[in-house]
Amino acid sequence: MADILTEQYISSRLEFNVIMRMRCVISALLASCLLCMVSMAAASDLPTVFPQNVKLVHFPSASIGDERTLLVILPPDYDTAVRRYPTLYLLHGYDADITGWARGTNLSAYAARHQLIIVTPDASRGWYVNSVSDQKAKFDDFIVKDVIGYVDAHFRTVPEPFARAIAGVSMGGFGAIFLGLKHHDTFAAIGSFSGTLAAAHERPPALAADAPEEMRKAVRDYEALVGKFDSPEHKDRDPFELAAKITVEDVPMLFIVCGGEDGNAEPTHEFLSLLAKRRIPYEYHEISPRGHDWKIWDEEIPVFLDKLDRLEGFGSALTEGRPEHPRP
Repeated sequence: MADILTEQYISSRLEFNVIMRMRCVISALLASCLLCMVSMAAASDLPTVFPQNVKLVHFPSASIGDERTLLVILPPDYDTAVRRYPTLYLLHGYDADITGWARGTNLSAYAARHQLIIVTPDASRGWYVNSVSDQKAKFDDFIVKDVIGYVDAHFRTVPEPFARAIAGVSMGGFGAIFLGLKHHDTFAAIGSFSGTLAAAHERPPALAADAPEEMRKAVRDYEALVGKFDSPEHKDRDPFELAAKITVEDVPMLFIVCGGEDGNAEPTHEFLSLLAKRRIPYEYHEISPRGHDWKIWDEEIPVFLDKLDRLEGFGSALTEGRPEHPRP
């Protein structure tokens, strides 16, 4: 057990190193290949046997142009009941995969106490945005069109915005805030767990005239993903810009978590200041001394699940009087 916890710690710390480099934009793109290989090797040593209610599903994605995988956690009574369930889309981090949440936390046991379906889609390292330059890297469309469409068609969901939430960790926390605000009419709640909220917000460092080619390539790769800094394409992918423009009444429930010693704490405070200035309601948990690791996420994900149970519409999505939908 100690070895497993050690591997989880190592993997989470390696992800943290990559994410912090992404905040510096250029350094992230230079260092990601080596760190990703090391981190994924460590993650591969973790247990891969999941409870019976955890399914791995493969499906074709039109937005990505290849087959993708979903990890789906079903309620314990799913096979014997006939009712429909609300859905939580739970996004993985930069150096993690679809099994990260299930292995890094006690998610399956927590989910068993709640009547909902939890889905983690494989989004590679695409930051959950549509690439500016790569037509086969549309990870915004992948989540909102392909994944939700497939899940609603093949599982007994309540296919309505009031019964749908999105959350994520690290890169996935960025993705949850970005997608939840951009597609506010698709989700009733947003959860960010140590989200890298400044990934598309901070200005890249200026390059010197004699900057090496590796640095120049890093700038090109960054701009290929989110566009030139301060361009319309870049602003479209910046959660700060979305939060500044969205109608207050349209904002889904916001639940944000960050460790006090996490490198993401400072940009998170900046984001919260923007929310407060606009009088956008949110709930924020900051725990110290905590960093960028699974311990805080394991403690806070059941808190978020409890909030979903109490959220008007979401928690009562199974009650009588809701519109009936054909069974898949």
